Amino acid sequence: MRRLNQFFSFTIPLVVLLLTFAVYLLVSNVVDNYKKKITNDYAIIVIANTPVGTLEKVAGIKVKDIEIISREKIIKGIKEKISESSLNILNKKLPYFYKIYLEEYPTTLKLEQIRDELYKISHVKKVETFSSDHNKVYSMMVLIQDIVIVLFTIVLVMSFLLLTKQIKIWFFEHKQRLDIIQLHGGTLIYSSKPIIKLLLSSALISAVIVNAVTFFVVQNLQNIVQPELISLIPTSFNFEVEFIKIILLSILIPMSTFFALIIKYKIK
Repeated sequence: MRRLNQFFSFTIPLVVLLLTFAVYLLVSNVVDNYKKKITNDYAIIVIANTPVGTLEKVAGIKVKDIEIISREKIIKGIKEKISESSLNILNKKLPYFYKIYLEEYPTTLKLEQIRDELYKISHVKKVETFSSDHNKVYSMMVLIQDIVIVLFTIVLVMSFLLLTKQIKIWFFEHKQRLDIIQLHGGTLIYSSKPIIKLLLSSALISAVIVNAVTFFVVQNLQNIVQPELISLIPTSFNFEVEFIKIILLSILIPMSTFFALIIKYKIK
């Protein structure tokens, strides 16, 4: 019964920690997917007096495409409302309109740098980055990521403290046995084999539980998430990579806690 209690005392904090980490991975995937969607739709409008040449980079961000907005289409919409002479003047004076698509979604700071860099081109007359809408969307994404990171950090610290306490309790309960083994020449690591096995078994079972829950949630997102948000969810997850990350973290946290206590014990 005591071994079962010890097992659960290690497993429960790890399950909570790994679930939080799984949520972090899921949110990161959603935010990255949302960024890709926005990047595909987001364009900077440039108005120039003469044709703009090719641009490879703007403020360090690669330019994916420069789309020319047809002047004919612009004139077609208003030609019936103006005279022939005015139309001829408009044809001569109408500037060139471009949509610039970027390879990645720019930050607010990058957006300012992009605007300044485009205005340095002598024949560029106007640059529209739609900064107001951009800042709202980008701030929302950053806020979501920050909330999840803060939550994960809090749970990580709490899990570390709980594991530290449980390992200390184990050492206290088995102090006499550990002292006897060390008197006979056994190392502290060798005498701690039972707690190492317990930590590893708890880690692996915790990882299996969280991976199973994650897989179930991802497969049933359409029944859990509001229909309006489904389009933001990535169409495919790299389960193998995400599962390996969860398994590695499940082993890293308890073992690093254990070895930190061993080092502290040896120093004392």
